[in-house]
Amino acid sequence: MKIHVSRDGQQFGPYSPEDVQKYLAEGSLLASDLGWMEGEADWVPLSQLMGGSGDEPPPVSGISCPKCGASLDLDQVVCLSCGHNLDDPIEEPETAAVAPKEKRKVPPSLTYENEMADRSSFVNSVGWGLVMASLLPVFGDGQWNVPAWKFWELGQWQLMFSILAPVVVGFTLIILATALHGRARGVVIMVFALMIYGVSFSDSQISSLELATPVEDAEPIPEPFKKEQSTVKIPEKKMELKEKNVFYEKMDFDPGDHFLSVMIFLVGWFGLVVGAKTRYYRIESFVAYIIAQIGAVAMIVFWVMPGDSGMPIVGVIDFLSSNLLLGVGLLVMMLMQIGAAVLCFINTLGRRPSQMKQFSNTAVMLVITSIAMPVLPAWGKVIWDECKDDHERAKKRLAYVESQFGTIYTGNEATRQEQALNKVEKPYNAVISASCGWLMNGVKYVAWIGGLMILLPLGVIEIICGTREREEGFIVQQQ
Repeated sequence: MKIHVSRDGQQFGPYSPEDVQKYLAEGSLLASDLGWMEGEADWVPLSQLMGGSGDEPPPVSGISCPKCGASLDLDQVVCLSCGHNLDDPIEEPETAAVAPKEKRKVPPSLTYENEMADRSSFVNSVGWGLVMASLLPVFGDGQWNVPAWKFWELGQWQLMFSILAPVVVGFTLIILATALHGRARGVVIMVFALMIYGVSFSDSQISSLELATPVEDAEPIPEPFKKEQSTVKIPEKKMELKEKNVFYEKMDFDPGDHFLSVMIFLVGWFGLVVGAKTRYYRIESFVAYIIAQIGAVAMIVFWVMPGDSGMPIVGVIDFLSSNLLLGVGLLVMMLMQIGAAVLCFINTLGRRPSQMKQFSNTAVMLVITSIAMPVLPAWGKVIWDECKDDHERAKKRLAYVESQFGTIYTGNEATRQEQALNKVEKPYNAVISASCGWLMNGVKYVAWIGGLMILLPLGVIEIICGTREREEGFIVQQQ
């Protein structure tokens, strides 16, 4: 019969009674930890659960374990509370202080089913993010455009690769989420990641992630007439398109101008994500601990390292006075990333397993979500500014058409004016189109850049964690 263990609100197991005795003897489980198995009414301390239920005769008074003091039966050879063999001598405190301590074994932080589901969900989420980045439409030239549709008409192979690569890799990850596990899945993901990175670095036009986005009106809107016109002229909404990375332009950032800083940031990002996420699954992994420490050091170095524009931490302070929204976002991002680094520094094997697991999970959450902190307020301002510009242009077109009719005297003239105005985009429609369009552009870029950044760490995590074996006695229940 399997025993479930609970400590500090975290559940472990189920384990066999033999495993529980072994973990108690090693110190991985404590006699004060709560345990439950089928047939028990409630959670009870392991010392009570392993010592027997009320159906067994009470232990003879006066006989106790020399190590932990638990009551024993006359014929007991091993203490069920601490696992001490009564035939073994008790080590003196002085001897125990000098003797080398054996490395403590830590129970798995998740059950087999939960770990497999969590890792597959991670792979599946990254896959759908890349697919969304490729298939989401782009708003430009007064209409929605889907670059993945008729991609062969884009002309340049670099643009075709930028559209096709994320969707191919994304659907592959969605399939791999259920088709493969462990190192085999990690190797496939790493191969795809290195292929995309290699091609992108070999051609700057691919790594720039450019999209055809509207710049301004292709033709200037005429000024309103001062008298009635016999022929009504309706200006078309036609925007000039330009291939550019509108995300970098709106964020006022060019990675090429800060190459060294970007490389150090990517090392910090890679180390924190890989190290912390791997330790969430494999708390005892020394390799994951070292990777997390390297990432934590690199991330702190990034924020305090001098560059062409000064230290990033000083740049954040400058932004607080020149661009408050972006400055606040960058400040929150910096605090979250330094917080993740600190959690990795203090997350040593000397802590409780439940606390180690919590620190690792929090560090991953902080470093991944920190990327969105400066993007949300800065892109919100972009949407606001673009909506105002589109609203003003729509009002100007509407005023130009209205001015051509002069004073309306008859119903026929009013009907004719209404028909002409219906062909012009209304100001509030322009605001809705612009807000949806620029919001979609922002989501597309975040999914695009974020998916590519997480791709290589995802493969390394799978390779380090490997394929976990099912616990002994695992049974799949038939429904």
